[in-house]
Amino acid sequence: MKIIYQCTFLLAVIFFAFGPSLMVSADEEKSPSCNFPFPAAMKTATKHWNAKAAADVWLQAASALPKRVGFQQGLLAIPAAPIAVAPNQPPVLPGNTKGIINALCDVPLYILGCGFAANAASITCDTNGDGVADLAIALNNVGVVNRNLVHATIASLVPQLPGTAFPLACCGGTASLTVIQKVSAGDDNIFGGYEIKATCPIELGIRAPVVISASPSSGDCAISQNLQVPGSCFLLPDGSANVTAVFAVEKGNPANVIQATRFVVLTPNLIDALFDLGSANAGKTFLIYASGANGTSRNLTTLPPNAPVGCPLGNEQGLEVSFTCAKAKAPPADPVPPPPTATVNQCRVERSDTGSVSLTISGSRLHPNAVVTIGGVIPKKLKFKHADADHPGFFRTIVVKGRVCASLPGTVIVHNPGENSSPPFACNLSCP
Repeated sequence: MKIIYQCTFLLAVIFFAFGPSLMVSADEEKSPSCNFPFPAAMKTATKHWNAKAAADVWLQAASALPKRVGFQQGLLAIPAAPIAVAPNQPPVLPGNTKGIINALCDVPLYILGCGFAANAASITCDTNGDGVADLAIALNNVGVVNRNLVHATIASLVPQLPGTAFPLACCGGTASLTVIQKVSAGDDNIFGGYEIKATCPIELGIRAPVVISASPSSGDCAISQNLQVPGSCFLLPDGSANVTAVFAVEKGNPANVIQATRFVVLTPNLIDALFDLGSANAGKTFLIYASGANGTSRNLTTLPPNAPVGCPLGNEQGLEVSFTCAKAKAPPADPVPPPPTATVNQCRVERSDTGSVSLTISGSRLHPNAVVTIGGVIPKKLKFKHADADHPGFFRTIVVKGRVCASLPGTVIVHNPGENSSPPFACNLSCP
């Protein structure tokens, strides 16, 4: 046996419970679920909502109404606690489900007017804008509070999406809420298993853009950086744009905001954005956001008030979406001058009146303890002459005697103590 309860006006509930005090007036607000009038007593400032007091109004109403056989009661869903959303996203008002699509983590609900012992529930979202709900989201912890009130939780989608209770394919709008009592066959039920259902529209609100990552995640900010930004709900199911700006905010310095030079929404799930962050931001990390008429993407660095305990920072996946500018490159160091060495730039062969042959080597930085080779041969005797005025303690001339003729022509090398050898100098002379 299957009973389908259509959503009907719950005026009888409030009139039975509260009487004339709940007549609709200009100060009253209607629920998005079943056009049900909220009493003015439930309306408070957005910043200061006492969730327990608001919920108690419905608990009192449900408790005061006797269960009525044969009366098709309508469904009405409201948050069972204050709902936290990310900064720059529309707040969820008291007694209203509009905006819970952006809620952080679990979303607790009260469902009024069920009239049977529901033990299961689901929300079905329209993902393609054809007016047909096609993505079912099972609710958890479905339980009866009293004969007219059910409590349920839209649970966060751990581990893939620990920060949200809604799949990324669901961009919000009006969904379908169904509560079910599943009855199995047994000794006390000879007719076999069956289900009792009640269905009602539920307004989720339109989802803010969801940014999953930015690629690349780092680069040289002295040049333009082209980022691929995947996510969801960049275009809504009806084809309308949900992103009007893409920008970067310096982590730890919210005053430093840099808008994308240009961006293109390629698909509902991909944005191409060009940033000119500038060399002045070298070494800094920027959080990447997309925003539009329905709010700014989530990229939390701290949790807002009323956020559920354990809800992750970052985006819906619990990840920070950022781009880091590479550190500025240090200017090249001055080239290290080559270590000083002796230099040979001239050679001359001389024969004395007695017939002895000598080789005069001229250059600079010729140390008196230097080792000289001519064609690889070390001469017998060296005499240093003409002090080097530019290099105190060194000389400009060496007179070589012994083993000279046997070494010429040959390469002259002077090796000062503790230094590299002089560049080779080819002495192409021969003994006369």
